Amino acid sequence: MPTKPASLIIIGLTIMTIYGVDYIGAHIVPTASAHFFGVPILQNKTVGNYKIIFQPYPLIPVAGNNSTQINLSVLDEEGKNINIMFASLSIKQKETGDIVKTFPFRLYEFSDMTFPYTFTKSGTYVVTLNSKINGDPVYSETPLVVDFDLPVRSDSLLALFGDLMIYMTPPLIGIAGLAIYLRIKKKI
Repeated sequence: MPTKPASLIIIGLTIMTIYGVDYIGAHIVPTASAHFFGVPILQNKTVGNYKIIFQPYPLIPVAGNNSTQINLSVLDEEGKNINIMFASLSIKQKETGDIVKTFPFRLYEFSDMTFPYTFTKSGTYVVTLNSKINGDPVYSETPLVVDFDLPVRSDSLLALFGDLMIYMTPPLIGIAGLAIYLRIKKKI
């Protein structure tokens, strides 16, 4: 059984450890902030003072693939996440305008959001983000609304061949052109 002074020392060290870790975490150690960066070829948009990053995974979703994630981030004018915001997402077919999925408004601690969704058919979809931004004079009551087009491909071999041809045709043309040029110059 520890003596009374030893018990007080243990209690004191415990209290100092608890409050010390909290103090160091809040005041000394720099905080980290991360968010989605978006692929430059996609439709990242700016509305008012906010930049909306759109980063689906995979880049072009495949119909029937249950690992699809629609990642969005709303950043302020300094490129930082927004704390405490409400957001909803709707997905509709572009050709018909039919809404296929609605994620209702919910509270997000940070402005990075991920919506998992399995597309049932290939085609082009419109992803609409509605964001109510806490403390913003315009967007705290009336949501900031932004649309993104999202192509969804089928998983057929024909679709895979088409995608392969899109990426392989330019390099193959370049290689063929180089071979013809070298043949004319009698280098090969």
